[in-house]
Amino acid sequence: MDRMKRIKYSIGLVIILVTSPFFMFGQSKQAANAALEIKADTLLDRQDFEGALKLYSKIVKKSKFKSENEFSILYKRAYCFYTLKKFDEALDDLNRYLKKIPNEQAKILRMYVNQELGDTDALLVDLNSLLAERPESAELLRWRLSLQMESEEYKEAQQDIRKLLSIQDDPDLKGYLGLTYYYLENPDSALIIFDQIIEQYPSNIQTYLYAGSILLEEEAYDASLNYINKGLKLEPANATLLYYKGAALVEKEDFAEGCRCLDKAFTNGIDDAGGYLQDYCYGEAN
Repeated sequence: MDRMKRIKYSIGLVIILVTSPFFMFGQSKQAANAALEIKADTLLDRQDFEGALKLYSKIVKKSKFKSENEFSILYKRAYCFYTLKKFDEALDDLNRYLKKIPNEQAKILRMYVNQELGDTDALLVDLNSLLAERPESAELLRWRLSLQMESEEYKEAQQDIRKLLSIQDDPDLKGYLGLTYYYLENPDSALIIFDQIIEQYPSNIQTYLYAGSILLEEEAYDASLNYINKGLKLEPANATLLYYKGAALVEKEDFAEGCRCLDKAFTNGIDDAGGYLQDYCYGEAN
């Protein structure tokens, strides 16, 4: 077959394919899915998640999942499921999507889903994977830190706190570091850190709360009151500090002032103060 014949043959084949009912059906199906996706995306932008979900589900039923765009529908539908608190369905779609397309944003969404489902182990798999790629990400480190504190993994938490402190100086992070030492049964190191924070950030009220509470637990009432009173100079109406002060004072048998502080704390929403009021202020002790 010479060159001209080959060209005519190719053109003829294309014409046959384009006019074939099977080809036309495939093209019309793609166009219909594209139109549905545009409508669904518009509903998603308007935060009509129920409406968008219905349209994305129609597309999913018709899709053969051969292209990246078809898989992107799963991610969009997963986001709809998540916002509608249908976490199991969201997880199914994200697992299918991520098996094909290892997208960072989809991993983050799966982390939120697993957090809602209470699957900390699965959440940490994705979190550690992302941190391996971005070890200096403050947001990811803070997320892992919160999980470590909840899981009482204080040694691991200390490592992440120090990484974060190398990125940014933050009194709240230093406060967490102090707490890890206390939870690891080293209150002296915790207080050294709290004193350093107070010296550098004297108006940070949370530090006085931490120091006052751990000394209260250690039954070091005078030392606890030292921090509590300094905090109350900054925020005289702080209900938690008033509760701590009242608890320390009644333990020292200063019932009049202690009960006054506890009553203020209870009135301002500190329910735990009620127990002290009952034991020390409404009975024989008072």
